[in-house]
This record gives sequence, structure tokens and C-alpha cells, in this order.
Amino acid sequence: MSHPPPGQRDYRQIRVTRHALERFVERFGVEPETAPSEFRNVLARTRRLGKNPDNGAIAVLALYRKQVVVAIVQEAACLTVLTWNQFLPHLGEFGRGKLPRKWGRVLRRLAGEQD
Repeated sequence: MSHPPPGQRDYRQIRVTRHALERFVERFGVEPETAPSEFRNVLARTRRLGKNPDNGAIAVLALYRKQVVVAIVQEAACLTVLTWNQFLPHLGEFGRGKLPRKWGRVLRRLAGEQD
């Protein structure tokens, strides 16, 4: 298994809840039969967005077919999956007042493109 580039994390090995898979299917139009393997592939390249100090949950950013995916991870399990627009109002809960700097570069790197 290859390692993700610097600044990215591989979360393929974490437990994925049924709720997270159902939200992935619902929000990103994935076929239920292929969702587990496709979601694991999405989790191979993530960037940490922030941590909720109240409950220890971590928000990680990923891409699925050029769509931004935000996975909420807590205690080695992925609890849910959000679209970027669903997550945006909750940025502050994860210690961020605004978008990450150099947003376009962040997305290109997640997609595996060179700068």
C-alpha cells in the first residue's frame, strides 16, 4: 500500500458506519453495491480540516468524482459524510473561521495533480 503525499492522510482502514455509507450513497449518487469500496478509495487521500474540541471528532476533506466530500471521523470510525455545502456552516465547530488558504491548490493536490 502506498503512502499518501505529505499533508494528506489515508483513512481506508477505519471503521465505516452504515450511516456514513448511506449518506455517501444518498449525497453523491453512488450505487449501494459499490459504495463500500468506492468510499474506501475516497478515504485513501484526505486532508484534515479541523477537530471539534467538544467531542474530539475530526473533519477530513476528500474528493469523489471532482466533488468535495467531508467525512467526520471519531475514535477510529467514520460517522457520517457531508457535501461541502452541508459542512460549511459547521466550519467554526472544527476550529476554522474561514476556508483553508489556497483552496484551489488543496483540491488539486487531493486530486493527485501537480502544482
